[in-house]
Amino acid sequence: MRCPSNSCSEPIIDELGYLALDQQTSNLFYQVISTRHSQKRAIVITTNTAFSEWGNILYDTTIATAIVDRLVENSEIFLLGGDSLRKAKTPSTPPAE
Repeated sequence: MRCPSNSCSEPIIDELGYLALDQQTSNLFYQVISTRHSQKRAIVITTNTAFSEWGNILYDTTIATAIVDRLVENSEIFLLGGDSLRKAKTPSTPPAE
């Protein structure tokens, strides 16, 4: 999680799904999401992983479903399409040595 200038009111979780989480980490992540949900507090998550695949990255489908349920209840979800900006900035051929 990142917090610009160490002074944000909502956590920012960037690239969720880049690495799979083990059971303990998934449980801790659930606690963070559940606490934010019960407090009606914001959380920002970016991911390239569809909700239907979260069971593959959050240990199992049970915990993934519980997390997604809490996240989407009162959420604004933005689906962005198009080409990756990172790929666009990457040269198509490696530099000569």
